Amino acid sequence: MAEVLLLVMYIAAVLYTVFAGADFGAGVVEWFVPKRERIDVAIAPVWEANHIWLILIVVLAFVGFPRLYGLISTALHLPLLMVLLGIVVRGTSFTFRHYDPARSSSMYTLAFRLSSLLTPLYLGVSMAALANGRLNVDPSAGFYASFIAPWNTAFCWATGVFTCALFTFEGAVLLAAEHRVARSTSDGATATALPYRSVVRTTHLLTIATGALVLAAAAVDATPWLPAMLSSPWGLASLAVATLCIAFVPRAFERKRPWLLRLVLGVQAACILGGYTAGQYPALARSRSGSLTLHEAAAPEATLRTLLWAVAIGLLFILPGIATLIAVYKRKPSRENVDRA
Repeated sequence: MAEVLLLVMYIAAVLYTVFAGADFGAGVVEWFVPKRERIDVAIAPVWEANHIWLILIVVLAFVGFPRLYGLISTALHLPLLMVLLGIVVRGTSFTFRHYDPARSSSMYTLAFRLSSLLTPLYLGVSMAALANGRLNVDPSAGFYASFIAPWNTAFCWATGVFTCALFTFEGAVLLAAEHRVARSTSDGATATALPYRSVVRTTHLLTIATGALVLAAAAVDATPWLPAMLSSPWGLASLAVATLCIAFVPRAFERKRPWLLRLVLGVQAACILGGYTAGQYPALARSRSGSLTLHEAAAPEATLRTLLWAVAIGLLFILPGIATLIAVYKRKPSRENVDRA
């Protein structure tokens, strides 16, 4: 039961990384895209609604792994507060810059862009802190040692920067896949190209560079996650597949295949989280006093069984609702802002 619940949380994390990552990344890419309306149209189906996956993860951790939830909400309450602050500020600023004509939208736009960086930064920091092995559960250690030092490390900050780069790459991919540009060919036919190739290429290279920085920082900090990931067949496979996917990004632009671009995005996100999980399993969190393993943190089997039934029933309502949301926003009228060259 515990393994099945962990698998559900992993799938929800992949979905949140793909949908929310593209959402937050679009806010960062907005710095480099001249027409803001393109961003708004691209993220319209999933903005804010994608947080359902984060809520699902939080609920599953609270009910299914109460010891893990207690450790995270206590030791990492400061970076998690920054995550929540970024989510709230981003959502409100995105709304008010459209529906508050009495004020200049520049203030809301700046808040939207900055908060689009704040949340992924501290999400990455929090995830890295669970694997860093420096969580301190001793209440007598002092405020800094208990609540700041565990995540104020090179590995945690490098992971936070990598998460920002990954989400920005996802936002650029979303924008390129959503907005095609019609171009005339020599024989009079019309070819549909994928725009923003330079933005996608730059953000992808930045993601690769910061990913290497994460591995280097993990080695410097002697993080136990790194040797565990490199000794795991699943971890090595995830690293290999994510590396192979790099070559398919320029191919998607050459072949004008937006579906291939989206597929590469999803596979790479799944592999990155797969490598992280492989380096952790069976531990859910590492502290100075030892590791909190999956079965140590799990709730009683009866609770897990009931929780899984609740998830199955809930998904019967969630998945059709999200599918309908995307279908409604992607009908013909929603594409009126797409430029045709």
